Amino acid sequence: MITKIVTLAMMGLSLAAVAGEPKGAPPPAARVAARAELVTTKDDPVRSVPCEDGGLFLDFGQATFGWLRLEFPEPLAATELSVHLGEKLAGPTTVDATPGGSIAYQLVTVAVKAGARAADAVPSWSPKYAHWVPNPEGQTEVMPFRYAKIFGLPAKALPSKVVRISRHVPFDDTASSFDCSDPALVEVWHLCKHSIKATSFLGLYVDGNRERIAYEADAYINQLCHYGVDAHYETGRATLEHLLEHPTWPMEWRQHVPLMAWADWLYSGDDAALRRRYDAIRASVMLERRRPDGLFLGQEKGVPRDIVDWPVGERDGYDMKHDVKTVTTAFHARSLEAMAAIARAIGRTAEADEFLAMQKATARTMRSKLFDERRGCYIDGLDPATDLPSTHASLHANMLPLAFGLVPEPDVPRVADFVAGRGMACSVYGAQYLLDGLFDAGRDRESLALLTATGDRSWLHMSRDVGSTITLEAWDAAYKPNLDWNHAWGAVPANVIPRKLMGIEPLEPGFTRVRVRPRLGGLQWATIRHPSPKGPIRVAVKAAHGLWEASLELPDGVVAEVHVPTDDANQVEFLRGGEKQALHPLRHEAGCCVVELLGTGGILTTKYTRVARATQHPTDDDLARFGTEGPETYRDR
Repeated sequence: MITKIVTLAMMGLSLAAVAGEPKGAPPPAARVAARAELVTTKDDPVRSVPCEDGGLFLDFGQATFGWLRLEFPEPLAATELSVHLGEKLAGPTTVDATPGGSIAYQLVTVAVKAGARAADAVPSWSPKYAHWVPNPEGQTEVMPFRYAKIFGLPAKALPSKVVRISRHVPFDDTASSFDCSDPALVEVWHLCKHSIKATSFLGLYVDGNRERIAYEADAYINQLCHYGVDAHYETGRATLEHLLEHPTWPMEWRQHVPLMAWADWLYSGDDAALRRRYDAIRASVMLERRRPDGLFLGQEKGVPRDIVDWPVGERDGYDMKHDVKTVTTAFHARSLEAMAAIARAIGRTAEADEFLAMQKATARTMRSKLFDERRGCYIDGLDPATDLPSTHASLHANMLPLAFGLVPEPDVPRVADFVAGRGMACSVYGAQYLLDGLFDAGRDRESLALLTATGDRSWLHMSRDVGSTITLEAWDAAYKPNLDWNHAWGAVPANVIPRKLMGIEPLEPGFTRVRVRPRLGGLQWATIRHPSPKGPIRVAVKAAHGLWEASLELPDGVVAEVHVPTDDANQVEFLRGGEKQALHPLRHEAGCCVVELLGTGGILTTKYTRVARATQHPTDDDLARFGTEGPETYRDR
């Protein structure tokens, strides 16, 4: 059997292209020292349609990375098959051969030898930029596709079976689940969960099919999402090791490395990578760029260089001309916090104290030099030569300090107002920090509205309007014309729903102690099964009719700190097995009584005054891009 490939795609501009990768000869691949185990599964089509044009149309329901296999009941005569594979339709039973952007399509011509009883339609892939991650040696090439249409089948030799062979890391589909009173949010969850499984086809976290390059920011979001849907830590760890050897050009992407290492340790409980690669992780903090006052000195040219957000149109008008930027400084503070935790975990206490002192100094200087008292928000940066501040204040300069806990408590309400008022004025990558910041500031209603929005800057737009079953590289082709339909960094809700809405986050390595701080945003109820190295954590929350109730099931060896929405511990009742139990209140925090739960769990209840949100979803571009006051309110930004 001989397979010939014809590929149609418009590659367009990319991060790698902006980085100035050479053109002409095929670019060099990255050396992959290790990757996670890969497995294959066979997917049956959910729809098979013999067409009047002589083709056999197949719909597999969801896109995955794989290839097509045809099996025949009898040996075939020599023949040639034309197999169209793609992510997008041009008609009810027609695979789009010119889908635009970097949406996947290939025409695979399969020469079947006489006597064959099976035929594989195997795609090809050609690298465009350096440091791409190669297909594992000896393994079949794959591409993302949902649809197939086969021409050339003899009339009396229809295949007895056609399957798509999908490749991914081992994935336990039962390890996680989520349900709630709003079906739209459940729809978003399923889209994002599937995206994490489907895009693991190389055993490393890569940025989609167009480039197949590992980037730190993509990998961090992918890692958090993976942890939210399966207790699988090998891919994240292998990607971290890969990126330490193959750092990419954006400044803030490199600043994600300590965050990746910290998350690996906190979720898995395994500190081996921290000990083995400590010096390399520490180097990514780039202390040589730290000014004496604690601010971070970036740069507009060279490598690494500042990026803020991607594509460039998603920067909310960010003032890029100053090398001291609030965004890079916020990431600097966050990476210092991560390094302090890492250093302490491996017994480097003095270094941990030093990192923490630097982080606090950076936060103080951000408040004194980068905060606009009159407007109640952070500005984009300052001139390093004169310390004159920028006059512009963007979403990014505020959502990152908010998400990273850098905003002093008295300033949180005004900064949160500013952030909420901007709406989704960032990329799918930026949505990670927008939602983290809003949830942590107690703005769960605004967060939920963004998660379930239906405008063209939303996850429901990706699935309902665009028609993709894997999250996109950008909100829409209008914002990134060369976008692909298989980018895991667009799957942010796969980690935000468990981490922030349901509030499940490890406080100590390996989930020995976990925080449970549900912030339902007005949902009447929600349930989740969350993976952990010790077993599933189950949480079910009801918040309606004046009562709040949380039911928890904990694996052995897990202690939970549950945030109950009341200031009065006397208003909290704890039941186990139907019988009232003694309560173990720890403290009061942000309007909640924090209760410690030991053992297998139980049921906590309290009176609750907030009214459940109606199931309504914004349609005017995510609550309006400029908030309810209109863009004129921020003319001087």
